[in-house]
Amino acid sequence: MPRMARIYVFLVSVLGALVLAATLQGSVHPLDPLRFATYFALSLIAATLKLRLPGLTGTMSIGFVFALLGIAELTLPETMLMACMGVIVQCLWRAKQRPTAVQVIFSVSAVALSVALAYSAAQLLRSKLQAESIAIPMALATCCYFACNSALVAGVLSMVQRKAFRTVWEQCYLLSFPYYLLGGAVAGMIAASSRQIGWQLSLTMLPVMALAYLFYHIYLDRLAVGLTGAAALSVYPNEH
Repeated sequence: MPRMARIYVFLVSVLGALVLAATLQGSVHPLDPLRFATYFALSLIAATLKLRLPGLTGTMSIGFVFALLGIAELTLPETMLMACMGVIVQCLWRAKQRPTAVQVIFSVSAVALSVALAYSAAQLLRSKLQAESIAIPMALATCCYFACNSALVAGVLSMVQRKAFRTVWEQCYLLSFPYYLLGGAVAGMIAASSRQIGWQLSLTMLPVMALAYLFYHIYLDRLAVGLTGAAALSVYPNEH
């Protein structure tokens, strides 16, 4: 890994650790223990449903939906704990190549920073609106979470691959943005409906994300096959 990339990873990891420690100082006291425990368990399960994007050695999962749901319904410490434990499961669960401790720490730090930014942005907007609106704060939280997390990861990849940041970001993450938007919409609908019908019944909307995961899984598998075939043709252009 280039020297600048190592410095970058170190700085992000330190900053993420500081934010995580400041958020979780003392202990987490759930306002609704049953709801938090349910969301926490579901987020760990969701973290095992992973997708591999072209150009990335890491993965993305649907666990981010619960981070966004936490931003809408839980406290920051609850949301932070849930999101960070989810990314640890995502890194370690049936990994094709076991990640190093540095990679796991960086991933956790990137998620911690993303959650902190998204949560703060959503709360600030809520205070400005002075209303119980869900849609606009959730849209902002989704965009902040995606932008922060993808930028942090693309930053280190651009240094390692010695490519322009924009090129790496577009190659790796432009494809996943609609997936995040759908996840934000589902999290927003669950949060909004939980106030009307209760959080237990509102979780029946989660199969929408399961279907989105299945669609993306099939699409990305076919895309990977297509890229592999194109690479083979470029190496052996005259073979049929």
